[in-house]
Amino acid sequence: MIIIISCNHFPDDERIYYKQICSLKEQEYPIKYFTRSDSIIDMSDSLVDHINYSKDISIQSFIQIVYQQISRIQKISHVQIHETELLPIFKKVKYGFSKSPITIYDVHENIEALYRTFSNRIKLLKEVLIYWRKYKEKKNLKYVDKIILANKPVNDFPYSEIDKEIVVIENYPEIERIRKNSINQRKKNSIIYHGHLGEERGIKDLIYAINHIKTSFSNILLTLVGTFRTKEFQREITSLIEQLDLKQTVEIVEQIPHSKIWELLDKHCVGVIPFRENPLTQENTPTKLFEMMASGLEIVTSDLRPIRQFVQDSVLWSEPGSFISMANAIKRALNGTGNPQHIAYNYNLIEKKYNWEKRKELYLSLFSIR
Repeated sequence: MIIIISCNHFPDDERIYYKQICSLKEQEYPIKYFTRSDSIIDMSDSLVDHINYSKDISIQSFIQIVYQQISRIQKISHVQIHETELLPIFKKVKYGFSKSPITIYDVHENIEALYRTFSNRIKLLKEVLIYWRKYKEKKNLKYVDKIILANKPVNDFPYSEIDKEIVVIENYPEIERIRKNSINQRKKNSIIYHGHLGEERGIKDLIYAINHIKTSFSNILLTLVGTFRTKEFQREITSLIEQLDLKQTVEIVEQIPHSKIWELLDKHCVGVIPFRENPLTQENTPTKLFEMMASGLEIVTSDLRPIRQFVQDSVLWSEPGSFISMANAIKRALNGTGNPQHIAYNYNLIEKKYNWEKRKELYLSLFSIR
């Protein structure tokens, strides 16, 4: 039995379920999948026993409940977690079983970069919180057998001082996701962004950019797909759209199943990654880059190192934080929509290098069943 635990992701998360769990299912491994989410979707089937708990319970209570559940299982080969907050369960796992399961820590985000990007604390207090968070993580790493990094580190390689098996398994799309739709199958002058909707993602810059070029194109449409980081930011964006008279130009599609996002990508011409420069975007490569490449979109993206390490001349670059630079790049993309050289080159990168099939074997190698 393999145990998969997540406390902050949706049950149908693309990486956790559709890539990792589905890869394990192909090997016919039985899986118990614990989530803490307000989603009511049930991912159970003949191999997966999915148990979801409400986000109303604390993470500490969630850990206690999950451990009580798995302690009744006689034979567990592996336990994988997807958030730093869940690390304390590994101590219980290591001491609670006569034959200790292999523990796997999947690091989705750089914790220090997250704090530096989102914390509104004063600098000294922020540094104290970062130190404390890193201290707690390090204290629990002795109960970890293997570590997965979701991003190839741009700066210092994390966890290099500890003696653990560490692998980088990026969040590449599956080859079957490649969509070679002709430009005639896509809505003319359509632009899409999908992912979290927050200040740090450059969403305001993107809206100002669309406003700057809206008179140059007939029926221009921007679709924003995702969940707002905060209610306050949602109100700001709604107000900005009204102020700029963009209600017929900007469409907001809130949280939908990830499979539906692929359908939306197929209908648009241009994909935009408008990220501002901050500690998080200087470290993490956005999964949406590879999804847009697989979907055959012309791509406009902020010029950031984590993105440049994967693509060079097959996207259109804009200066982070500059809506004028972004507007000009989007304008060039729409005027040359369907650039066959860009799209063919990106398809080739997905088919040859940046696909889940290239990472699946590495992931499965972590689960040599004893």
